[in-house]
Amino acid sequence: MKVIEPNPALQAYRGAYQEIAVYVRELLQCDCALVALPGQDSIRIQGYAAMEGETYDANAADVISQLRDWGPVVVDDARLIAAPVCCGDHVLGVLIGFSSSPGKFTADDLSRLMQYTHVAAGVFSTATLETPGEASRSLGVEDLLHFSRLITMGELSASFAHEVANPLTLIRGHIRFIEETLQPDDPIRANFDVIVRASRRIEEMARRMLDFSKKRPRRIETFNLADLISDAIRFVQPYYRPTFLDVQVQVDAQLSPIRGDRWQIMQAVVNIIQNATDAMAGVERRVLTIKADLDRRHIRIVISDIGPGIRPEHIGKIFEPFFTTKGDRGTGLGLYVTRQIIEQHHGTVDVQTGDRGTSFVISLPL
Repeated sequence: MKVIEPNPALQAYRGAYQEIAVYVRELLQCDCALVALPGQDSIRIQGYAAMEGETYDANAADVISQLRDWGPVVVDDARLIAAPVCCGDHVLGVLIGFSSSPGKFTADDLSRLMQYTHVAAGVFSTATLETPGEASRSLGVEDLLHFSRLITMGELSASFAHEVANPLTLIRGHIRFIEETLQPDDPIRANFDVIVRASRRIEEMARRMLDFSKKRPRRIETFNLADLISDAIRFVQPYYRPTFLDVQVQVDAQLSPIRGDRWQIMQAVVNIIQNATDAMAGVERRVLTIKADLDRRHIRIVISDIGPGIRPEHIGKIFEPFFTTKGDRGTGLGLYVTRQIIEQHHGTVDVQTGDRGTSFVISLPL
C-alpha cells in the first residue's frame, strides 16, 4: 500500500485532523499518532503528532504500509495499533498509534481507541482538507480533552455502581440485626422500614447504571418496543424526578417486535428524554409524551416536550458533536450519538420545533 506523507506545512497548522492526532497520541501515550484517509490503493496521512520536539518520521510511513486492512488491529509485535473511523459501512479514515518499542499496545488500548472513533467520525464527516489561513470548523483541544474526561467519568460511574452494592448489603445486614432486638410493636421499626426501602432503591439504581454502562459488542436481536421504552423511562426516572415530570406513553398495541441493537436504541431514546427534560426546566407544568406506532413500513417513535422550542439559529447545529446550549451542564454528545445510532440502523431522526415545544421523530425500518 502506498503511503502519501503529510504536507510539510501540516506540523505548523493544527487543523481538525491534526487535533485528533494530538488527542490519540495522548490517549495511547505512544511515540506518535497519525490520522489517515484511505484511497483506492493508498493511504494519505492528514494529521501527525509526536512527542514534544520531534518531527515527522518517515519510518512511521514504512510501518503503516504494513497494514493489510483498516482494523481494528494491533500488529507488528504490538508496536502498531489502528482503528477505523466509519459512517455506516463506509470507512472515512483510520486512527493509528505507533511505538518504537515492541509490546506497547494491548487489547485495552484498542478498546479505548475504538471508543473515540465515534466522535472522530463526526469530525471526519464535516472536516475539509485544510491549509493554513483557511476557515476551520475543527474541534479544539478543549473539546477533545472534554471527551476524554467524559470517558473517564463513565468508567468511574460504573465502578461506583459496582462498589456501592457491598456497603448496601452491610447496611441491610446490620438493620436486620438491630430489628431482631426490638419489640414487634416498637414504633422505631417504621424508621428501619424506610431505610431498607431506600437502600433497595439505591441498589436498583446501581444495577441499572451497571447494565447501561456495560461495554457490549453490537448485537442484533428481536425485542419489544414497549418494553424498551419502559426500561428507558425507569433508567432516566432519577434524572427527571426532581422536576415533577408528567410522562405520557402511547404505544400501538399492534406493533410487532423489531430487530436491532436493543441497548443502542435504548441509549438513543434515553438521550432524547434527557434533552426533553432539560428543555422544560423553566416550564411550570412539564409534560413528556412518547408515542410509538407504525408508519407504512417503518416504526415511528415520537418524543415530545412542551418547552420553548429550539431557536432557529441552533436547528442546524444540534446534531453536531460538542454543540450544546446547556453551558457547563451539557456535553454536546447526546443528540450526536443518537443520530449515529439511528443511522447505523438505517433509520432517520428528525426534529420538529416551535414555541409550543419540540418533537424528535425516530423512524426505523421494519
